[in-house]
Amino acid sequence: MNKQNIKNLSIKEISIIIEGLGEKRHRKTQLLKWLYQKRVKSFYDMTNIPLALREKFQKQFSISTLLPTEKTTFSEDGSRKIVLKCEDNLLIETVLMEFEKHQTICISSQIGCALGCTFCRTGKNGFLRDLRCDEILNQIIFFKDNYIPPRKRYNIVFMGMGEPFLNTDNLFRAIEILNHLDAFALREKRITVSTIGFPDKIIEAAESDLKFGLAVSLNATTDRIRKKIMPASKNINDTLFAAQKFAELKETRTTLEYVLLKDINDSDEDALRLAKLTSGRPFKINLIPFNAWDSCNFSRPGEDRINRFIELLLPRAPAVTVRRSRGEDIGAACGQLSYQKREITDKP
Repeated sequence: MNKQNIKNLSIKEISIIIEGLGEKRHRKTQLLKWLYQKRVKSFYDMTNIPLALREKFQKQFSISTLLPTEKTTFSEDGSRKIVLKCEDNLLIETVLMEFEKHQTICISSQIGCALGCTFCRTGKNGFLRDLRCDEILNQIIFFKDNYIPPRKRYNIVFMGMGEPFLNTDNLFRAIEILNHLDAFALREKRITVSTIGFPDKIIEAAESDLKFGLAVSLNATTDRIRKKIMPASKNINDTLFAAQKFAELKETRTTLEYVLLKDINDSDEDALRLAKLTSGRPFKINLIPFNAWDSCNFSRPGEDRINRFIELLLPRAPAVTVRRSRGEDIGAACGQLSYQKREITDKP
């Protein structure tokens, strides 16, 4: 009999199972804490749950993990890129970034990407499949088990491989568990989801009870240029309307990510249009100087051009920051994550 992966179940589904077994509600709390706070690998380790119930769980469910490979690389800035192996031997790239007071985990939502953004390395090898809810959560569990000290503050950004809003069933299940007080207990200031912007999905998320911050990869100020560098992107006005709706319903600000590409989207006119598009709206602009990768056809603007772009934005746009990406020297910066098409079977 094939066992059901318990980390793929929603909170409601777990509650229904507990109720169906005739157990009291607090068993759900115990189960969630063992899975996501104590991060056990076996139901038999859940020592405050009666043995008979543990045996029922063991017969019906499995507890999955991700395995590290030998493909770990370290950056001069302290970041590390780790390749994790799924049960089907496919690979996930994920990154841990070190800051003075916290750590940030950059996790993936898919293996590869189907969007084909021309400046992003991830989509160059195509798309293989969505990551399941358990595979999303197990990336975080891996880092908590191995690299994040107890009580150390950490944040999560869905900025790894893939487009999260093309995998919303698994994404939303994972965020629900990340939010839950008996699991990871992370709120909106600790979780950021980055998307190229699918207006209907953004509004669906805005109207949900899920707690997370939104970052929309805008990267152009005209639909013509945006379609050229991001073929799957939607109309700018529709995207910004949804992004504003998200900010208003969640009572926050939506981040607009803007990768600066030399002679593509970095002109004075682009800066002025971006300021006009965002002025008076609940946005903040995050400028990202392009991170080059082998055989790419784009380059980063010079510092003078970047500073000029910022100067034109500052008096008009609501807020502007510049992200100096970490891990660039190991191919772990924004837009550099990839994967190998060939499956590997090396052991940790």
